[in-house]
Amino acid sequence: MDKLGLLSIEPVEESTEDVVMRRKQIVGIMLAITAVFLTAIFMWQSDVVAASADVPLSDPVLPLLQQDTETGDEGEAVEGEGIVTIPADHREFEELQQEFETGPDVTRACLSCHVDAAQEIMTTSHWTWEYENPDTGQILGKQNVINNFCVAIDSNEPRCTSCHTGYGWTDNTFDFTAEENVDCLVCHDTTGTYKKYPTAAGHPLYEPIEVNGVVIQPPDLAYVAQNIGDTSRQTCGACHFYGGGADGVKHGDMDSSLTNPDYELDVHMDVDGLNFTCTECHTSDGHVVSGSRYSMNSTDEETCESCHTAEPHQYDMLNQHIDRIACQTCHIPEYARGGVPTKMYWDWSTAGELDENGKPFKVVDPETGHVTYDSMKGNFEFGEDVVPEYIWFNGEVEYTLVEDVFDPSQPVVINPPQGSIADENARIWPMKVFDGVQPYDSGNNTLVIPHLFGSDPAAYWKSYDWETSIAAGMAYSELPYSGEYGFVETTMYWPITHMVAPAEEALQCNDCHTPEDGRLDFAALGYDEDAVQRLTHFPPTLLVEELDAPHFATQYCAECHENEHTAWVDSTHGEKGVACVNCHKLEDETNEHPTAAYSVDRSGEVCGACHLNEHADWEMSVHAEAEDPIACADCHNPHTQQLKTANGNTTICENCHEDQAHEMPDSTHAATGMTCLDCHKNTELNTGHAFNVASDTCILCHAKDAHTANGLLEAGVDVSPATLEERLSDEEASAAMETAVTDEVESKGIVGLPNWMVAFPILALVISGVWVVAGKDPGYRHQDKQK
Repeated sequence: MDKLGLLSIEPVEESTEDVVMRRKQIVGIMLAITAVFLTAIFMWQSDVVAASADVPLSDPVLPLLQQDTETGDEGEAVEGEGIVTIPADHREFEELQQEFETGPDVTRACLSCHVDAAQEIMTTSHWTWEYENPDTGQILGKQNVINNFCVAIDSNEPRCTSCHTGYGWTDNTFDFTAEENVDCLVCHDTTGTYKKYPTAAGHPLYEPIEVNGVVIQPPDLAYVAQNIGDTSRQTCGACHFYGGGADGVKHGDMDSSLTNPDYELDVHMDVDGLNFTCTECHTSDGHVVSGSRYSMNSTDEETCESCHTAEPHQYDMLNQHIDRIACQTCHIPEYARGGVPTKMYWDWSTAGELDENGKPFKVVDPETGHVTYDSMKGNFEFGEDVVPEYIWFNGEVEYTLVEDVFDPSQPVVINPPQGSIADENARIWPMKVFDGVQPYDSGNNTLVIPHLFGSDPAAYWKSYDWETSIAAGMAYSELPYSGEYGFVETTMYWPITHMVAPAEEALQCNDCHTPEDGRLDFAALGYDEDAVQRLTHFPPTLLVEELDAPHFATQYCAECHENEHTAWVDSTHGEKGVACVNCHKLEDETNEHPTAAYSVDRSGEVCGACHLNEHADWEMSVHAEAEDPIACADCHNPHTQQLKTANGNTTICENCHEDQAHEMPDSTHAATGMTCLDCHKNTELNTGHAFNVASDTCILCHAKDAHTANGLLEAGVDVSPATLEERLSDEEASAAMETAVTDEVESKGIVGLPNWMVAFPILALVISGVWVVAGKDPGYRHQDKQK
């Protein structure tokens, strides 16, 4: 009983030896666990540090959210301002989990989230098919212009509006304010299954139909709506590739071959390369897409120069061309290059012929497979790999509209591009020129709108009667018609901007600057006779005897620079007419020399303006990399163009290469009379202006005996094997061996200690364990010391 009066349990007596042994066991177990634990930590830490030694400190691993994650593909991450977002999966939206009967039903579902999208679309030319030119005031767009393809949309809407970004534009009563009429799927389909039916006024099929024995199924609208995404070449091309009624007909540089083009067809849209979609260049804001054939930017500031800058070329001379020549002129040497022909000529006057059964027919060229005649449309001509025509173009286009009077004895240019040699905003542009023959009002001398499509008797493709068709079309458009018609030759221009070829396929200087069959007709472009003579030679020359400005003539220079002029006369430049002013530029063009000075520029860029390959090789040489570059005029006399090393003169080289100059006289090459340039310009791989000596240089002389051992033996050369130590001194061999050995990364453990130091804590633990087992339990007061 304790002091509180409670019962207590008496402990079992334990001997001193038992207590000591129990404590030893506990301490031993704890020490063993600690040893294993510390060893594991040391070994793990060593592996981590050894592995991290392979990661350079200058290449830290960034958190995932800071990595670039730019993609527009459905379901993949998209980065914006350092934040990764995931595009919405439209398959999860309740509004789209239904069977849609019509396209407008889908649009209503889309607008439940994208509340402003329809209103944005309705402000664009994709919806209105109308454009007001701010400079000319002309009201243009598909609704208002005439073309020499299918002529006009008035009275032909159900066929033409199959490419409208809407539903149901069947006639001139179409409601342009009804939001549900906007077609969201035509631009945002990613399945490739959504198709507008060609004669359904913008609608897809809603029921299966049979055409020529083939059953065509309607698209699954719910499936398409649940799999929408960004626009693509396929969605844009569904209309733009097929303008004019068929693949590649209208533009020439846009057809179905651009759906999945390779590098040779278009360097930007190459599916294995940059893989540009249309919106890379035709950017959009609020559904307003940039770029219009009615008003283009002739300076390319919104296209080419936005990526390539105003000085995209290595050479100043080429960059100077940009002031007057469009990038497309050189970089799109041909169009219709993808295997799809483009229509070059369309003669409506021959349409209407029927076969012996009174039925329309077609004629196909057996060699090309092209349709050359169609009863519905007349005669055609096609072209592939077509060389463009080149004209001045400032980006503005004026149209011959249906009410404009013209002279029918001359071909009517329906959309004459604006610009001339005197227009500082104009550039020389490549164009597809499309010629046609189409009906016109021969009483009023105006173009007409024929009623072509429809099941009514007035439709030309029903009756093949031009008089009835034209009268119906003009009445529908509420336009005057004299009742008399004829056919007139017409021309349309289409700027070439797609199918950009690889740089190596771009036009070269001689393609334009040549006396015969050059790409550019300089006289037709407005250059005077002197300029034509100068520009039709390469390099561009000055025929000094015929110049009106005598201070440009070399004879004028000879009055003071007689020696230089004499040297020039017998030079290559003199023979080709490359005159003083081709290299020396008047620094103040408002004054004449000598009042204004001529430049004396000895840099490589002056010669490189014409000698492109030589300059490119020189730029790879150590001469170009010097602080004060050794340029062309340091080795060539600028007026004779002769090498200053002629007649065995090696002083030019020796002035810099002193060590080599001392070595060369004792060489076998010098004994044969060879000079520096015999090796340093002796190459088949470049022009020699890189001054490199490579294997191909030696092979040009030693091809037969370069690896013949007998030749070395006969010359008394010791070809026996030798070790590194025999060839080098001890000090050099040691240094070489040390640098040849890869430094081993030393693995480190906790707090940077090496692995071998793990032995110390392990050894300490073992000693402690022995101490305990021997009865020297630390922390326990042994009996021999107890009082």
